[in-house]
Amino acid sequence: MNSYHIFEEKESSTILYLAIARDEKQVRELALEAEINLNGLTIEIVNKNVKDQLSRKCDPGIFDSIVH
Repeated sequence: MNSYHIFEEKESSTILYLAIARDEKQVRELALEAEINLNGLTIEIVNKNVKDQLSRKCDPGIFDSIVH
């Protein structure tokens, strides 16, 4: 699994979503399932082969990165 940042091109310093996925295609599938519109957003790979704190493979998912 890889980790991805999803952000608006003009506001690249503000990460809107974080994703853990095999590839960009899976990021798009996860966004669709979560009803997240990716139009106008950039998906950028951040880390490859990510693991959790116990060195286990991470499950795929997409997460809102903005703290409310």
